[in-house]
Amino acid sequence: MTQKIQDAARRIRTRIVNVAHHAPSDGVHVSPALSMTDILSTLYGSVMRYDPQNITRRERDQFILSKGHAALGLYATLCEYGIISEAQLNEFEINGSVLQVHPTKHPEYGIDFSGGSLAQGLSFATGLALGRRLKGETWQTYVLVGDGECNEGAIWECAFMAAHHNIDNLTLIVDRNGLQSDGFTRDVMSMDLEALWRACHWETIVCDGHDIAALQAAFNAPHQGKPKVIIANTVKGKGVSFMENNKEFHRNRVSAQQLTDALGELNGGQHD
Repeated sequence: MTQKIQDAARRIRTRIVNVAHHAPSDGVHVSPALSMTDILSTLYGSVMRYDPQNITRRERDQFILSKGHAALGLYATLCEYGIISEAQLNEFEINGSVLQVHPTKHPEYGIDFSGGSLAQGLSFATGLALGRRLKGETWQTYVLVGDGECNEGAIWECAFMAAHHNIDNLTLIVDRNGLQSDGFTRDVMSMDLEALWRACHWETIVCDGHDIAALQAAFNAPHQGKPKVIIANTVKGKGVSFMENNKEFHRNRVSAQQLTDALGELNGGQHD
C-alpha cells in the first residue's frame, strides 16, 4: 500500500509540473502544491471514505483546502483518484474552466470550498464537522493549512472554538514547509506551532509529511475526544531539486527546459 501511494504521489507531482508548464498565465503556485502532495495522496489513497463515482454523496469524508493558492495540487490529486478526468485537469486556468488559480466550490468536481483568502478554510471545516456531529453522523472532516497561514488570527480564534466544543471529527493538517511568499517562516514570524496547538487543547501530532507510513499513523491516531492537528514537516517544491526551498517557485512559470528536467527527476525511479 505504501508503494502504491508513493507511486500515486509521483504521478500527481508529474501532473502538477506538466499542467503548470502549459497554463496560460504568467505563473503558477508550483512549490506550495508539491509540498503537500504526499499528504493528499495518503488522504485520498488510504484514509478518506468516499466514492469517486458519486463524489457529491453526503455520506462521505470531506477535504477542505484552506491554502487555496496550492489548488493545482488538489486538482492533480482529484485526477489521480478518478474524481475528475485528465481532460478536465488540462483545462486549468483556461478561460471559463472550473479549475482556476484558487478553488471555487464545485462539489461535482470534488471541490467543497471556495478558497483564496487565507485562514478561512479552518472555520468552514469546523462548521461542517460540528454540524455532522450534531446530526449524529460519523463522517470525518479534514482541512489543510500552510504554516505561513498560521500567522493569521482567524486560525487561532477557530482553534479555541473547536477545542471548546470538543469537535473530535475534525482533523487539521499543517503543511509546515518553512517557506512562504515573503520568505522563510522563521524570519517572517517565528512560531512554536506544536506548543501553540497543545495550548489550544488540540490532540497534536508532529510527523514527516513525506513519509507515507508516518502520515497514515498520524491520521489513524485517536482524537482523544478533541480536534486533532497533524503538523507535517515538508519541503516546499518537494520532488524537483531546483524547486526545493526555492522562493522563486512559490509562483512562477515552468519553462520547457525546466519541465524536461523536472520530469526526468520525477520519473527516474518510477514503479509503474
